Amino acid sequence: MKLVIKEYWENLKTEYETAYKVSIFSDYNVLMQYAERFGSYLRGLMQEHPLDVDVVCALATVEQVLRHEENSIQLLEDFLETYSGELSDTDKARVYTNLAFYYNDERHIKEYDYLSVAVKLNSPYIETYRGLALYHFSSYEDNGSIEALTKSLQAFEKGISVSNDYEISYGYAVCLFELKKYEKAKTIFEQLLLKYPNRMRLLLGIAYCDVYLGNKKQALDRLKKIKLGSDVAYYLSNDEIYDFEVFNAYYVLDEYELFLEECEKAEEDCDLSGGPYYFGLWTTNQHDLFHREVDKQRTELLECIEDVKAVEDFDSEEEKQSYIQSWEDDLEALSTVVHKIKHENYKPVVELKLYPIYGCYLIDCLFHNF
Repeated sequence: MKLVIKEYWENLKTEYETAYKVSIFSDYNVLMQYAERFGSYLRGLMQEHPLDVDVVCALATVEQVLRHEENSIQLLEDFLETYSGELSDTDKARVYTNLAFYYNDERHIKEYDYLSVAVKLNSPYIETYRGLALYHFSSYEDNGSIEALTKSLQAFEKGISVSNDYEISYGYAVCLFELKKYEKAKTIFEQLLLKYPNRMRLLLGIAYCDVYLGNKKQALDRLKKIKLGSDVAYYLSNDEIYDFEVFNAYYVLDEYELFLEECEKAEEDCDLSGGPYYFGLWTTNQHDLFHREVDKQRTELLECIEDVKAVEDFDSEEEKQSYIQSWEDDLEALSTVVHKIKHENYKPVVELKLYPIYGCYLIDCLFHNF
């Protein structure tokens, strides 16, 4: 049935794209019209084949495209409740994984519950393990839980046994890096680089490992090869390298001239009003510029406080005072860090961070898998 369904959708796509010479996904209003036609076809199939997993999963993704995620959820949960006893473990794992995705916008507990069930069913789908790994990594990002990070690592590791694709292997290496297992992480990044030469995100990962392994020369060589922005060689928009990812590494390496040089290039795009930038200026004896930059930031904060005081349309005086207090806290933090840099030989800490590739893990996705 899967081939029949895909052929029907392909015919709809071809009908539009042949006539208008543009992708059906380029205009949501057009996509919605064709998705509704596809949905009508699938509902007819469901009447004839109510137990067919291909049909119900395709209809669920159509509902999602139409922005009716609640219908997607209801459809699949009802399907499981009605037919669970007649489905194979593989089919159930597929449905549970898709269900988890429909709950992932707010990281609902059901996302975790459904992914966990799919894993227990020995899901053969790489999407199951990618989804679970990303769920745990997000928890780690939120609260710094090493337990969550370890669970993310384990999910990526399980995924590798299912399909050793780039995103899974990269995510596994990222978890190793975050766990400070830099040698192991570097080995995986280097292995991936053999398959994907000059992929910028991999060069950055290797450079970061070298930073923390004390391989300063190698790290600098890698960093200087990195091109900012999207990775044009691989047509990637989700692998974009940002300027701060490079100049932060120079800072950690104590290469303050390079750090400041890159900061100046990024001045229009980055907020440089922070401790590391001020430290870089002070430690390179650019004291006049240091004081100008600090004074500029202090003036901006004082102006923000006065602006809030002048506003009269807050819901309450308490709300207004909370905004004022927030700016005053920033002003005090600025004075504190400036004093510590000048008088206590204080170097603000910068931690280099890597992240897995976040993206769709819906098995039956109209955008990626049809």
